[in-house]
Amino acid sequence: MDGHVVGRRTVNGLTVVRLAGELDVVAVHQLRRGLRASHLATLPDLAVDLRAVTFLDCAAVGVIVAARNTVALAGGCLRVAGLQDEPRRLLALCHLDDVVCVHESLADAMAMRCTFHGAMPKTGGPAPHPSVSY
Repeated sequence: MDGHVVGRRTVNGLTVVRLAGELDVVAVHQLRRGLRASHLATLPDLAVDLRAVTFLDCAAVGVIVAARNTVALAGGCLRVAGLQDEPRRLLALCHLDDVVCVHESLADAMAMRCTFHGAMPKTGGPAPHPSVSY
């Protein structure tokens, strides 16, 4: 199965994007379009459901980093959930698990407040991570 965006919705003001398959250089264009906040979202955060993703390559990681930086500039965080073993290993090797909010379940990733961040600053958004580039 080629990698692609298989669903987008807004839940409690949060944009939730569901991805599936092998996310590689072929999927980059669709990923760039898909990993954006919905116009209906009231939260700057973006939750990405990766339960059905079996493979990530460096091109897909670059898109994830770009999406994370865009979300962070808006005061939010990129929340990912459901990482399989191989994609989880790649994110760890790239140290993205230090700047992307990794959640075990989609329910945790969709919480009103990101449980990865714990306490929320007075602005109402998560504490910002440092900018990342690759």
